[in-house]
Amino acid sequence: MRKRTLLALASLAVGLMVWPVIASAHEHDAKLPAGPIRDRHKLMEGIGAQAKKIGQALKARKPAAIPAPAEAISADAKKIPALFPQGSVNPKSRAKPEIWTNWDRFVSLANDMSTDAAALAGVAKAGGDSKAAADKLFGNCKSCHDEFRVPDKK
Repeated sequence: MRKRTLLALASLAVGLMVWPVIASAHEHDAKLPAGPIRDRHKLMEGIGAQAKKIGQALKARKPAAIPAPAEAISADAKKIPALFPQGSVNPKSRAKPEIWTNWDRFVSLANDMSTDAAALAGVAKAGGDSKAAADKLFGNCKSCHDEFRVPDKK
């Protein structure tokens, strides 16, 4: 009985810590216009959550936990170009106009992300150097953010 009570209290504590983050993300989503801008924001948030799982697995030295989030990133990265139709801009979006003026580079980085994430999943499954493969994937993410996303205002 005591274990169940402690487990319930621990679950409640985690829920209370996570809720403001979830509520904040949903609040931001609601401020974005419906359609591709909101859809791509949700997709990118999901990719970020999967990347966090990969980082945690690397830190914990649990390569078996890497393939699933890497495969999810690979699948989601393929959806990125379709969520950036010409003219889908909004002051609340952090997408830079360079996405559309340098479209081939943008699409190339999205494709590279998909390929790199799939490669990471394969490397992790084979027991290879997951850290190097993850660094390549995350470097690709950084390149795209540096070139095509307005920096976060802190």
